[in-house]
Amino acid sequence: MSADDVAALSAVERKVVPGRACGSCNLCCKVMRIEDLAKPAGKWCGHCRQGSGCSIYDARPFNCRAFYCEWMIARGLGDEWKPQRAKFVLVVRNNGTRMTAHVDPGAPNAWKREPYYTNFKRWAAEGGRKTPIHLVDVMIGERLTVVLPDREIEFGVLRPDQSVQMERRADGSLDARVVSTTRELEPA
Repeated sequence: MSADDVAALSAVERKVVPGRACGSCNLCCKVMRIEDLAKPAGKWCGHCRQGSGCSIYDARPFNCRAFYCEWMIARGLGDEWKPQRAKFVLVVRNNGTRMTAHVDPGAPNAWKREPYYTNFKRWAAEGGRKTPIHLVDVMIGERLTVVLPDREIEFGVLRPDQSVQMERRADGSLDARVVSTTRELEPA
């Protein structure tokens, strides 16, 4: 591991809320895609030993080493947000502009229960007032749903060359659409 990797791990480990630990929770090993292991979202990692941890813990990929869900690092989230209990893993990325609930496919409506649903709607409203607009979404396996203050938009499975673009309408409401992330060649 490089010195930069060690420094990055140290920085993220300092964010863990005192007294919190994964313990027997390893839902992230099911719900999230792990490209380094060619593991799709929504399927258990072949190295995961449910309830006890990773069978390749000392040799696990850097992305696994550096990952902590929001319950582990956000002081404002109570015990009900622990993934094992909530049935989803909450992740903030893209410099804080995207919050994703990676939901257990075995409990696809878990994010719609309270207190979660009300919070997702509130976060979507707060994110809509920011520039750039902050995205709140739900992933169930590879299927994407964007949460807006007044509705949800199901986009299904996006291709690797697609992303979601948030926009503020003239009336102040929010909308989301899928856009291509590849640039088309300009005519000569």
